[in-house]
Amino acid sequence: MSEPRIHTVDFVAERLTRGTPRWVVHHVDQEGNGGSCIFPKETLEWRAAEYGLTDVTEILDIVLHEFHLPDEPGQDDAAARAGIVTSNRPDAEPITLFNARSAADALAAHRLRIADAKRARAHVRSPAKGKDPLDTIRAAHGITPDGLRAKREAVDIQRWQLVYGALPVRPPSQSSLLEVPRA
Repeated sequence: MSEPRIHTVDFVAERLTRGTPRWVVHHVDQEGNGGSCIFPKETLEWRAAEYGLTDVTEILDIVLHEFHLPDEPGQDDAAARAGIVTSNRPDAEPITLFNARSAADALAAHRLRIADAKRARAHVRSPAKGKDPLDTIRAAHGITPDGLRAKREAVDIQRWQLVYGALPVRPPSQSSLLEVPRA
């Protein structure tokens, strides 16, 4: 197994791209080559909603290492190697957020993938000394109770439909909600 490339974060910036606020996390590898991880600011709130996470440091670590995951998990996937799969049949697939029976199963599989990426491909980390540039994101993470609730509902509906099929009752659209008549 090869050693991971070490990416040390040297600064964090904000950017607006096509109307979407984004975080820019610039890093330098051990050979001095620079690069960036750029992601929408609401990504942190989405990961919190998708996996039931509350620790902003863990959420940020996951987001920064997702850039080093394969597009689709294969049979050599870290979760598959650990037996976190959809069934015990030969055609079982590695557990993902959208085929897992629970968010806890999906989180366990995702944590294994992130750990594997950090161990074998790339490790994004803060500088060993001095101010941590990632504190900027931790302080202004943007995770709100209302945003988290709305995203959890969207994720739960999507997961339910993919795992179990259509909902028994179609969720109302925002435009179809009626205002309560005033007395």
